[in-house]
Amino acid sequence: MSTELNQKNEEFSSILFLAFLLKHKWFILIFTLVVTGISIWVSILIPNQYKSTVNLVPPQTNDGIMGGSMGAISSTLKDFGLTKLGGQAGEGYSFIVILHSRTVIDSIIKEFDLPKVYDIPDTMMSKVRMKFGSNLDITYEKEGNYFISIIDESPQRAADMANRFGEVANDLATKLFNEEAAFNLQFMNKQIHATDSVIAFIADTLEKFSRRTLIFSPTDQASAMSKALSDLKAEEIKNDIAYEYYKSYLGEDDYMTKSILTLKEQTRKKIGEVTSQPGFAGNFSLESAAEEGMEFMRLFTEFETYSKVKAFILPMVEKTKLDEIKKVKNLFVLDAAVPAERKEKPKRMFIVAGAFIGAFIFSIFILVLLRGFQNIRTQLRSIGS
Repeated sequence: MSTELNQKNEEFSSILFLAFLLKHKWFILIFTLVVTGISIWVSILIPNQYKSTVNLVPPQTNDGIMGGSMGAISSTLKDFGLTKLGGQAGEGYSFIVILHSRTVIDSIIKEFDLPKVYDIPDTMMSKVRMKFGSNLDITYEKEGNYFISIIDESPQRAADMANRFGEVANDLATKLFNEEAAFNLQFMNKQIHATDSVIAFIADTLEKFSRRTLIFSPTDQASAMSKALSDLKAEEIKNDIAYEYYKSYLGEDDYMTKSILTLKEQTRKKIGEVTSQPGFAGNFSLESAAEEGMEFMRLFTEFETYSKVKAFILPMVEKTKLDEIKKVKNLFVLDAAVPAERKEKPKRMFIVAGAFIGAFIFSIFILVLLRGFQNIRTQLRSIGS
């Protein structure tokens, strides 16, 4: 029973509210029309804005033989702590950073005298940049191309600024590329100089070592030493066998036995001299041959190592020299910006429609608010009486 009563009360309240709105329909209508008329007048006063867009694409990746070899070198430079030396997409500086740089934006602002266009004093550059930034849109597509869109009251100026924006960004990227190449060249020249100094020092040390020890080819000299020493020891063993034979057959006092004994002692003495004294295979004894040979091999290994390092760095130096002088076109214009035929904004229909709906709702809100005040005043009077 109470539920039905509540429903009837709600229906009655709705009818009263509609009746209240109908009672004040002229206020709602006039208020809405006045606000809508003002919005139409304001939207007409707003100047048209035109949007121009330039489409830029990075150059194709060089997949040739030189491209592959230089790519490997550039990758090595990155391992050295240097950025890659390329103007390709995804290499070196991210081009989106350059497009958003203050240097590029300020260049466009000064070239097209935007403080005067925006009616902002040129001493307030932060506001000019903010205004220009609101009219600038830079997007990077997953396909790899860049869209630079600029909105301006003049369709021709919007197109000119969009095209010029890409050119200025390319000039800045080329400048950064050449500065980086110069830095890399300086770094590589220092590496070459340091490597040459080390090679010269090792070569001088190796030369002095070879003169002192007479080692010039350890492998060949070791082979010759081994063969000569084995021949001497084989001769000693043969003399031992011959001595024992003649000793048992002819006796110790026989001339032949004594001759073989003398030859045997000379051979043993020769082996001792070869083993303990220098001169047999070089200016060193066989006892120190391993130590001297290892020292020679250590010096020779260092010499070979730094020679290979130099041979590896030289192509990088040549590439860096070319990079320093060449002009790099970071982005190419696929579709140049052209003056727009239709305005981008303001959307006058949306402005007027929004003003109409807003005015209608706001007029009802005013009436409801006034009715609420009247009800409160009536209740206060009834309480007072």
